[in-house]
Amino acid sequence: MPVPLERRRVIARRLHKDEVHDRLLAAIVSGDLPAGSRLRDADLEAWSGVSRTPIRTALVRLERIGLVEAAPQRWTRVARLRPAVVPDLVVALCSLWRDLPRAGRGLLSPARSRDARRSLARCADALAAFRESPSPGVVESRAVVDAAFACVAHLEGDGLPEVTEQLLRDLGARLRHQAAALGRGLDVGPLAACLDEVDAAVRAGDPRLLRSALDGLARRTAASRLALEAPRSSWWRR
Repeated sequence: MPVPLERRRVIARRLHKDEVHDRLLAAIVSGDLPAGSRLRDADLEAWSGVSRTPIRTALVRLERIGLVEAAPQRWTRVARLRPAVVPDLVVALCSLWRDLPRAGRGLLSPARSRDARRSLARCADALAAFRESPSPGVVESRAVVDAAFACVAHLEGDGLPEVTEQLLRDLGARLRHQAAALGRGLDVGPLAACLDEVDAAVRAGDPRLLRSALDGLARRTAASRLALEAPRSSWWRR
């Protein structure tokens, strides 16, 4: 498993399971732990400086949200890439995001408007770089996904119910893991169209326009589902 060789600071004891979970999640989402990487207890113990119990607890939590997969008594690894799940994750998140816009809050907050539009502009730049590349790879697709989620952070804002916040975090992490590594297989068309609509909604401060933009993203993503389908290997190939 390609865990970092240097040992990080020892985690405060009362936060073992939570901080191990958060650090593993961040490493998976960022690509530091690529899809398919084996996760061995001994490696993780040396990396984190904690015992096996909180590590296993963290891995079970990550398995529940689809970032880790395991075969009992055989292996535990970072979830493999499954391009076909990306449209479903986008549609599911859009159904949650569309209920968040409120006049004067999040993306539509006058105090956040400038920062929000800067994030939208950076996302547009990442999309342009992706489209202009003759052979976009993981670096380009990850840049698009990271920029898009920087915009999502403005949309989600603060003060969400804990259950909603956790669900958005879990689904978002799984989407980032799956979509960022698609390279040229990332379908950026629906996102590009959505960005223009979101920008118009931010300038107008109109939650109805923002909900309409998110509904459009879900609709266009569902329509382009077949373009993201990839042949799946046989179940017995590991």
